[in-house]
Amino acid sequence: MTVIRSDALTLDELRAQHPTMTHLVISPGPGHPLKDSGISVDAIDYYAGKIPILGVCMGLQAITVKYGGVVEQAGEYVHGKTSAILHDGKGLFKGLAQGVAGTRYHSLAARINSLPEELVVTSRTEGGIIMGLRHKEFSIEAVQYHPESILSEEGKLMLANFLSWKGGRWSELPEVLEPVKGFSASAPLANGAAPSPSAVPTILQKIEQQRILDVAKAKATPGYKPSDLESLIALHVPPPLISFHQRLRPSATSTSATSAVPHMALLAEVKRASPSKGDIVDASSPSAPAIALSYALAGASVISVLTEPKWFKGSLDDMRAVRAAVDALPNRPAILRKDFILDPYQIDEARVYGADTVLLIVAMLDDAKLASLYGHSVARGMEPLVEVNNAEELERALKVGAKVIGVNNRNLHDFNVDMSTTSRIADVIKEKYPERAGEVILIALSGITGRKDVERYQAQGVSAVLVGESLMRANDKGAFVKELLGLSTSVAPSSLVNGAAQVVQAAASAVVGAVTGNSTSLSHKAPLVKICGLKTPEAALTTADAGADLLGLIFVPGSKRNVSLTQAGEIISAVRAHHAGPKQAEAAAAALDTSDWFSLQASRISAHPRKPLFVGVFQNPSLETVLSTVDALGLDLVQLHGSEPTHWARLIPVPVIRAFHVDEKAEADAEEAAQLREATRPGFHALPLLDTKVSKDKGALSGGAGRVFDWAVASRLVSSRVQEGHRDLPIVLAGGLDAANVKEGVQTVRPFAVDVSGGVETNGEKDLDKIREFIRLAKEA
Repeated sequence: MTVIRSDALTLDELRAQHPTMTHLVISPGPGHPLKDSGISVDAIDYYAGKIPILGVCMGLQAITVKYGGVVEQAGEYVHGKTSAILHDGKGLFKGLAQGVAGTRYHSLAARINSLPEELVVTSRTEGGIIMGLRHKEFSIEAVQYHPESILSEEGKLMLANFLSWKGGRWSELPEVLEPVKGFSASAPLANGAAPSPSAVPTILQKIEQQRILDVAKAKATPGYKPSDLESLIALHVPPPLISFHQRLRPSATSTSATSAVPHMALLAEVKRASPSKGDIVDASSPSAPAIALSYALAGASVISVLTEPKWFKGSLDDMRAVRAAVDALPNRPAILRKDFILDPYQIDEARVYGADTVLLIVAMLDDAKLASLYGHSVARGMEPLVEVNNAEELERALKVGAKVIGVNNRNLHDFNVDMSTTSRIADVIKEKYPERAGEVILIALSGITGRKDVERYQAQGVSAVLVGESLMRANDKGAFVKELLGLSTSVAPSSLVNGAAQVVQAAASAVVGAVTGNSTSLSHKAPLVKICGLKTPEAALTTADAGADLLGLIFVPGSKRNVSLTQAGEIISAVRAHHAGPKQAEAAAAALDTSDWFSLQASRISAHPRKPLFVGVFQNPSLETVLSTVDALGLDLVQLHGSEPTHWARLIPVPVIRAFHVDEKAEADAEEAAQLREATRPGFHALPLLDTKVSKDKGALSGGAGRVFDWAVASRLVSSRVQEGHRDLPIVLAGGLDAANVKEGVQTVRPFAVDVSGGVETNGEKDLDKIREFIRLAKEA
């Protein structure tokens, strides 16, 4: 921004010195605009229609006289006076609440009866004095006060609105002058008196006005302007979408591991408060992501997140955290941004913060706005949930092509609940729109408190229900989800005790001892066995014949068990040729455990038809080395045994086993605890492997030292996620195992797999008898 005195240069000099000017603010003075405003009137004349112009205080008067109006004394002394401003809610005032304070520093004003036909009044004081003008064609606005004054309210928002304009004509800025409900500043006043008070606004109208203000502020925030969000979306910064419409289909809702029968879809809601009930949760309640995870693991198809901050005490950060908490679930629920959407900007916000869909409330939108927002949401890949409360709103929703319609049993104007509202709408669809009945997914919103409500709506053809307050108040949220869905709660309950917001730290707590006790699982399969450090085809064939599931080949220069690509190729070829057969070629698709990320990965590895699988072991290589080795040899898995970046697991085309190193002493330092906390992070490595820490020295080899760490650490880690509703964490147990201790290790830790190298060697070479014995004992344990 450059500030120039209005009498310090000529118009030609202004044009020459600032050829790329994008906005012009006119604020001369003191004095009268005809004799004390320098080049202000000439500048308005030249730049009108080219760039946005804002007149401040005497700048309004300069605009008035430029178009032929008269400026005179205001009729009362207003210099230094603060007045409540009544405005039209458009242009400069978009997003401002009515009655904001404006501070005058000038007692002149435009004469009402001489107002040029090119200008319209945008704001007044309660006494009728003109406080704002707008050109009908050009993007020119002016206010008769100083919005930048510390005594004026929402001045920064007004300036942000002005700076967001791009173009010299309103025709280039259609959204700036969209009609809004409320006060019309240009309506005539009787003898200068204020307009009669309007009816008391409803709850919905209050929320709507506040959200207009909130959105305008957000759009003016550096880094979050509309163009910034568009850039983030173009750069694929937001996480991938899933289809909201498909996620609600019966075939997609059956997520329970205990039943394959499709059940009604549930939209489970995360919210802290509501206008009708006040606070729903307190400081002892679990966090939003912990609640969402319990919903998801119990079978919810959609997580609805309230993001309105004033009445519902939600936030976009809540939604982003919820998305992150469920993102790695194989059949994750869709994320719904439940808010009062009035602007395409809010839809872009939802996309950036991880939503799969948004809520559009028909009662808040005229037909043009509803169609515009619906189209924008679909263009972003998000089929919206369109909310109605009566037959007329249903007709409007169907007219724009809505495929998912929610019927709010609560009237948003008075917040009264009528549970028969959804039933009436369901009947209207069947009777009046039978051709849409098979396409539209109908959802009952609000007031559902138990299984009987769900059964009632299911019998009427309703596809899904949204439950909020009842779930938020439930002590065992996972069990209540299952009850609503009519599912058994006897297997893998998703219990979440109040105060367990520390779920996100469960893995670390397990490692350092905060999480104690054994798993509630009743039985465990025999672990897979990995024999690592194989160097010859003979040893590999014997190991495979003895029943090993995983054969480890080490590609770590400096290790005594390192093999070349040539050696590895010979080993792999020999084993695969010996074990290939009709059984592998004709293997049917196995039933996989899709309850969570780690269970899915473990079940994939267990059910792999080509056994044994070859694991390439690396320690701090380049990514190129790993990828080229996988491609050259056709490795089945990769084991990262050093300090490789976590995200490499997403770049490597086969499942990754990631090693985590545990000190052999019981005491674990902070670095180790943090590292082991990462063992339970889903969405990256397929399996965590626990090995004994050998050395902290940079560049030192890790593992292979034949030393045992405290298995209690591993045992706690295995069971650390049970309180979240997960199964035991499948881990690979390594570090000092041999035939003498493997049985005890398996019984103590209950690992998914065991890994041995030095424990089956004699004089540094693989001992085939020890290999056979180790495998037998591990499988029998």
